Amino acid sequence: MIPVNTKSLFAHLCMQMEKLDKGEIDASTASAQAKLVGQCNNLLNYELKRAFIVDQLESKNAKQVIREIEYKTFDSLS
Repeated sequence: MIPVNTKSLFAHLCMQMEKLDKGEIDASTASAQAKLVGQCNNLLNYELKRAFIVDQLESKNAKQVIREIEYKTFDSLS
């Protein structure tokens, strides 16, 4: 797996637009690629927001608390 950041996602989209313009891929392939890049971007944004919150928390076990929240089920009250 190749490491991804917003710059590499943008570069990928630009390459796909170029391929679409040259007729190397069809519109449905380009659309599918764009949707996948959008999902990657959503995950990157989530991690960025999560990192910001962890940084803002003053608790020494902030990272552990955040991870515990992520693993709780929807019906869990504790």
